[in-house]
Amino acid sequence: MKCDGQVILNWNSVASASGYYIKRSLVSGGSYTAVFTNLVSTTFTNTGLANGTTYYYVVSAGNPAGEGANSSESSARPVSFARTAIGVTVADSQIQLAWPQDHTGWTLQAQTNPLGIGLSTNWASVFESKSTNQIIMGIDQANGSVFYRLVYP
Repeated sequence: MKCDGQVILNWNSVASASGYYIKRSLVSGGSYTAVFTNLVSTTFTNTGLANGTTYYYVVSAGNPAGEGANSSESSARPVSFARTAIGVTVADSQIQLAWPQDHTGWTLQAQTNPLGIGLSTNWASVFESKSTNQIIMGIDQANGSVFYRLVYP
């Protein structure tokens, strides 16, 4: 689970484990740094993280005989909960919508309505907007009114 400035990790227990080692990297498959050692719980909350940054984690079990192999890698990207504005730039029949990097993970939604209708409930998610903090789209003047909003996942 990912939250504002933190990641909550959960894993299954290992029968012979007396503790767990939690390791983190900023690169997938990269060199991992120990975040916590000899944790007796199967849940760990990693706090003080940068929103919008992807973190990669592995966990290993330990006992008096030593440390076992790393688990499969998991990744998480903490996301800001705070509302934010969407920046808009229009040029060359294109619109660029951008929002802060720490809101990467939010979903951009759009709705298109005939002129004079205003907002309704027909919001649709913009493809792949959850994995970025900016989208560039062509402007279709036949669309009438187009509205955008960011929603937290």
